[in-house]
Parts: sequence; structure tokens; C-alpha cells
Amino acid sequence: MSRGAGRRTRSGTCAAALAMLSLAALPAGALAASPTAPATPTAPVTPTPAEPAPSAACVSGAAVLANTAGAVAQRIYASEVSSSEVSSDKRQIESYAPLVQAVESNDRAALATAVHTLVYSHTHIVRLRVSIGSTLLFDEGGPYILAPVEGKLRSHGKEVGHFVFSVQDDLGYVKLETRFIGAPLVLRAESGQVPIEGLLTPGPASIPDRGPVSYKGTSYEAYSFDAAAYPSGRLRISLLLPIVASLATKTCDRIKAEEMGLIAQRISRRFTLSQSSFPPYVHLTQTLTHTLVYVRKGSQKLAGGGPAKLPSSGPLSYRGTKYEVSSFATPASGGQVRVYVLVAL
Repeated sequence: MSRGAGRRTRSGTCAAALAMLSLAALPAGALAASPTAPATPTAPVTPTPAEPAPSAACVSGAAVLANTAGAVAQRIYASEVSSSEVSSDKRQIESYAPLVQAVESNDRAALATAVHTLVYSHTHIVRLRVSIGSTLLFDEGGPYILAPVEGKLRSHGKEVGHFVFSVQDDLGYVKLETRFIGAPLVLRAESGQVPIEGLLTPGPASIPDRGPVSYKGTSYEAYSFDAAAYPSGRLRISLLLPIVASLATKTCDRIKAEEMGLIAQRISRRFTLSQSSFPPYVHLTQTLTHTLVYVRKGSQKLAGGGPAKLPSSGPLSYRGTKYEVSSFATPASGGQVRVYVLVAL
């Protein structure tokens, strides 16, 4: 995997990630989130008790846990490739006249200045590579980058060059996953393990796409998926979920609900929760978990609407859909609130 330019310090790396969904260095208050969160019911409909769920312990508890966490990890990655913010950054590059003019005139000095300006433009771009055909003209940014996005440069409708950029580096992704999910991570490119902090090092010699793996006396359940390295090539991301004895005593629905609740709680810690930040918090959490999220203070609905009454945990039937509920109490500017997470069954 080509990694291009030398290492540099980017204090805005995680802040850029926050704008994707991204929260590694989130300031207090609200943030923008992906617009793909599921619609949240708001009508005051009284829930009906769900039919009794089977009480048998989940025979595939480790796999349920890994699949639940892994799906969220993949959504975090997907937001770095396709989101409104990524599209905005791509348009910024395509329409940046100094860059287009420098490529068209083959002015290398002007090109270097234009690329440098874009990479350090206080947006989300962490690396930018400009070429004509197979000839690389300039490449600037951090050394360990993922989620490349391609585009073309045009002048008067004619293509004069093309580019590859990214809004996230490997370290930023690791920080997001660690803060939202908390599972040990291994990132391996075609050339070997990515040498950045925060990873399980050196990690198991062999990690399956899905399934059990043992490392240094600890049992894990693996969830691996393919991502894209920069500017091209395969990057394999593996989550290792520690297997705890309590999994053997819970239903599959409960395991999934508790994991989603824990992720929702981790995300909440990246906000200063208040009336103004409840909506973006709910939006982001729903986007990543594909659950329904409500914030209440006693019977008062602070965000998300939802049923008139919610159990702190357990099954619930609401508007014809069965859910498993998980919740947690957390401090907010107006006093302690409770966040409810509803996982559709």
C-alpha cells in the first residue's frame, strides 16, 4: 500500500472526523450528523406489552456481540467515504480555481501551493493527491490514510487532471472506534500491520472474518471487514470482542440491546448534554446504531418523542414493531436524564 508523504502532526484530524460524524476531539455542544438516521415516531401512542420472548440463553452470543459492534464500526468507516461533508469537500477541490489552473498550465510551484492550501484549509481534507493520467504531480498529507475518494478536475468542461483525497487517517478512525465501541482493533494493509498507536500490537497472526480467536490468553470473537487504503489497495479492519462469561446467561436480543446501549452511552460522553445538544446526539446515535433513541427526565420527553411510557429494559411492542429496550442514566445541564435505546427485533 502506498502511503505517500512523510509523517506530520495534524491536530485537526479527529476534529475533522467529528464533522463526518466524527467526534474524536468534539467541543462542547451540538454537532452535525449523517442525515440517514431512521425516522423517530413522535405521536403520543401508548405502547403495548410485547409477547413474552423466549428466555433461552443465546447459543451464539459471541457472534451476536461481534456482529452488533462490527456493524457500527462499518458505519463509522462508511461515513468517511460517503456523506454530505465528504461531498462538500470534493466540490471544494473540484471548484478550486488555483488548483485547476496550476494543473492546466503544469505549474508545479502553483500546484504545490494550491494543494497545501486545500489540505490546511480547516475543512476535513487530510490528504490530497493530484495526477494527470498515470503521472503523479503532487501528493500532500499524513502517512497513514484510509477511505480514499476520487474526483476529476475540469476546465471549461474538459478534463485536465484527476485527484484522490481523504477526510480521515487511520489514527482518527482508531480513536473513533475506541471511543464509540471500545473493542481492540487490528489494521492490516497489504504490506503488513499499520504502525500507529491504539492498535492491538502485534495482534493474532491469523484473524478470521468472523469467529473465535485467542490472543495472549484471552478469548475474542472477531469481526473483520475490508476497507480501502490510500491511494489504493486493501486495508483490513478487525475488531476483537472480548468474550465474557455472562454472555452464556443472556438471550440474543438482550446481548444486542445491551451492546447498542453501551455504544449509545459512549457516544453521549462526547457531548455536553443539554437541551440544544440532545437532538444531534440522538441523530448521530441513531445513524450509527440503527436504533430508536429517546431522552427523558422522568415522564418529560426531552428528545425523540416516542411512546408515553418506556421500560428501563426488556421487551416492548410499539406501533406494530417489537423492540428490546436498554437504557442508562447520565448527567445533563438540567439534571440527570435517562437515555432509552430501542433495538428492533
